[in-house]
Amino acid sequence: MPTEETPPRLSLGIGITIFANLFFATASALVWSFSGKFPTIQIVFIQNIVSLLCILPIALRKGPARIKTSVFPIHLLRDVMGVTSYFLYFLAIRFLNLVDASTLYYMAPFFIPMIWWVWMKEKIPANVWWSIVVGFIGVAIILNPSKEIFQLGFVFGLFSGLASAIALCAVRVLNLKKEPMSRTLFYYFSIGSVLTFPFAWASWVSPVGIEWFYCISIGVSIALGQVLLTIAYRYGTASYLSPLGYTTLIYAILISWLLFEKPPSLRSLIGAIIIIVGGTITYILKKKPETIAQTFESPQPKERPPL
Repeated sequence: MPTEETPPRLSLGIGITIFANLFFATASALVWSFSGKFPTIQIVFIQNIVSLLCILPIALRKGPARIKTSVFPIHLLRDVMGVTSYFLYFLAIRFLNLVDASTLYYMAPFFIPMIWWVWMKEKIPANVWWSIVVGFIGVAIILNPSKEIFQLGFVFGLFSGLASAIALCAVRVLNLKKEPMSRTLFYYFSIGSVLTFPFAWASWVSPVGIEWFYCISIGVSIALGQVLLTIAYRYGTASYLSPLGYTTLIYAILISWLLFEKPPSLRSLIGAIIIIVGGTITYILKKKPETIAQTFESPQPKERPPL
């Protein structure tokens, strides 16, 4: 089993990850805006089929042979866990508000080091643990644990984070095995479409008018986010990039405030600041810069990652 090397362009991976999370937050906000109008499995199916149509021209641009793989079991694990994580996350959104549901979903970085240790038998550096702990404190402040959140929505959100963590670790393993981005995403969206189609068909509720636009926008946003995230993991590792998933909570707070007129509380703002700090600790400690400017400097990559 290959092991993780020092990321050649960690700053680029961080930048792409933060941008990718904006698209994920946009998709989540669209799902929340539906307010239970459509079955959750239908939304997940539409998300996957639209994303598949977006990625198909890239995946097949060099012919069907491009999608052949020798690591299908890892693809299958990633895809099943990915679909499961989104399904549970969208269910959590129905029971909780957008910020709390996103908070639970993005607990994935808390699980990743343990999953990675079991899977790859690698010790997690102390600076990574510090980043996770600080970020998790920020999450706890935003969530403000109380008996009210320990309900079905909380369970859905918690397990969506666990499934997401497994999927992200699988993505990194696929990258270590040099799987092209287009092949990885092709299997992700095609298997997701196949898995969800029968259930979506059985409970289908036809969108009307502008609802079609919103449904398609969810799929496009997820596709763009997945493409960017897969690229980001070429320049980073699961341990170093996963804490940046917390930035999606920042986007969720802003979207709830600006679009849905639900301003964040002081607790949410404090938690958001702590999350940002936690997400950057790993990178800064890893580089150990002498100046602020050096924090954002990166060596050139040894080779261009395959697409």
